[in-house]
Amino acid sequence: MSATAVDLQRPDLRAHPASASDPLAPLRRAAARIERVHGPHPLRGLRHWLTGAPSPEGIRLRGSELADGSRTGELLADSAQLWGGSEHASSALAWKTYCYWAIVPAVLGYVAARRVPVLEAEDFQFTIAAEGEPMFSGRGLRPRFLVLGDDPLAGSPGFETVPGEAAMLERTRESLFDRHLDGVLEAVRGRARVGRRTLLGSLASGIAYAVATCSCAGRDAPEATAKTLLEAFDVADLVDVSTDEDGRLVYRRHTCCLAFTIDGCGTCATCCVQSAQH
Repeated sequence: MSATAVDLQRPDLRAHPASASDPLAPLRRAAARIERVHGPHPLRGLRHWLTGAPSPEGIRLRGSELADGSRTGELLADSAQLWGGSEHASSALAWKTYCYWAIVPAVLGYVAARRVPVLEAEDFQFTIAAEGEPMFSGRGLRPRFLVLGDDPLAGSPGFETVPGEAAMLERTRESLFDRHLDGVLEAVRGRARVGRRTLLGSLASGIAYAVATCSCAGRDAPEATAKTLLEAFDVADLVDVSTDEDGRLVYRRHTCCLAFTIDGCGTCATCCVQSAQH
């Protein structure tokens, strides 16, 4: 593969100097730091959005098209083709993947700058690439953000100023879960026999993983941040979080994403099934 092709697939986060009116600048700086610490994998699906590059060619699904059920079948069919296994297992993995790429922009914005993208169902696009990397990616379709009063862009068009962090968390949950992810979750359940608690467990683990990844770009203790966000989304009972001796966030699920039921997948390192086996 040529260097040009690689550059097109992986836009350089550092090649976009910030301006005073650039709403994604603090998130892009944070993502560049996270990549230095963790490598590109955890945030590679946000690169095109953060840099303003076009989404990869492939299947582009708007959150509203999944929440209303009109294109949910495409998401689940792609997952079935990719993973195989039973219908409920591949559907659970489709949801796990989708909800991670929807939740990580909010976690990144909250941890890095208390500038949270508003990603209601009609504001979010999920892309399954036809080829190359990243296979999965997400992006906000409209520049809308929740900010505190001291944000430099507070009061600008597209910026909703909230009176404090509690209000920011409440609005984040309302916009991202109540007006987006909950609809997608129920649309998935309408097509596959998989429990709501199982799917919410993947939301909880996605939040914990996103905090573990993004905490190096913020100032707050990762365990406290994870607990705050898990409680805001009402899924704190579905994952245990703690801090290891090096100050890194570790977590363990109370539910299983069902990957272990698929040949060749095994159990995730954070899975409750693995815990039960030891």
